[in-house]
Amino acid sequence: MKKKQKILLVSHEMTYTGAPRSLLNIAKILKKSGTEVDVWTLKKGDFQREFEKEQIPVSILSKTIGEDRLRQYQLIILNTFFTAHLAERFQKITRTVLYIREGRNIPVLVRDCGLHMEHIRNANEVVCISEYAEVFIRENCMPHKLSVLHNFVKDDYEGQLNLVRDGRIHFLLSGTYEERKGFDIAIAAFLRMPEELKKVTRLHIAGQMPEWSRGFWERLRAIYDERIIEHGMIADEEKRLALYRKMNVFVIPSRDEACSLVALEGAMLGKALIMSEHVGAQYLDKRKKYIYPTEDVEALCRKMCEATSRRELLIRGMEMRRAYKQAATEKVYKKEFLKMMKGIFR
Repeated sequence: MKKKQKILLVSHEMTYTGAPRSLLNIAKILKKSGTEVDVWTLKKGDFQREFEKEQIPVSILSKTIGEDRLRQYQLIILNTFFTAHLAERFQKITRTVLYIREGRNIPVLVRDCGLHMEHIRNANEVVCISEYAEVFIRENCMPHKLSVLHNFVKDDYEGQLNLVRDGRIHFLLSGTYEERKGFDIAIAAFLRMPEELKKVTRLHIAGQMPEWSRGFWERLRAIYDERIIEHGMIADEEKRLALYRKMNVFVIPSRDEACSLVALEGAMLGKALIMSEHVGAQYLDKRKKYIYPTEDVEALCRKMCEATSRRELLIRGMEMRRAYKQAATEKVYKKEFLKMMKGIFR
């Protein structure tokens, strides 16, 4: 009888943010394909319960890991730059892939978080999540081997067209409330809309508001008008999707985002997307119609105004849904992921 493959996934944290969500998606695919999966994390957190719901054990990474313990795995996947320091040791013992979720923000993480670019350079196998990130990593980190594997999100579409249902167009910002995500650019653009559009638009903000970025979000709160609605972090997946379904336009104004699960979720739900040039998920918008120059408030304001047309919302929603089905479904990802795994085990 053929021995079942055993794979270890290593996360830097267990928070309700994009990187742990993406790792959970990988864990589910591996489990469905008959692979035994273990998960280790550098920091415990509330998101562990999402793995536990899938009967996938999560352990805190021990500072003293014996080689015998690592040898039981045929493959180790290290998730994000924050786990890159483990690559050199782990790859001497078993096959190891460094799955980088970052892009142009890598130098900032080096400066502010004490990470080291040579850990990427010295990893035997590096995977990133978009062509946008690939260009920067290849030019600045020079890894031995680098490939691209786009993210995916589960298909929770219920057939709902992107219609205006209550006489108002609902825009969404979702993610960690920090400067890199560019919420300040989107809020400024939203507040500059013409008076006639202000009457029919609302801006919803959902996501974690960390203490370390308090100065940033408190400054922005001071300029809100009554059309801006905060929802905070929504840990419950069903409640988060319920909010997303009520939206018409997902805005991803990031100063840097290697990819964006929020963009993929918006496309999956058949919503219009507006993205900055520094968002890796722009492969969803082949015509580049709703991609604007990063940090350009006026350009973003124009795109938001264009997205108030009911006809445009309907057309864009259908286009994004088609783009999702072509590029970001579980089926598409699974095919590419298992192809990558086959190449590693060759």
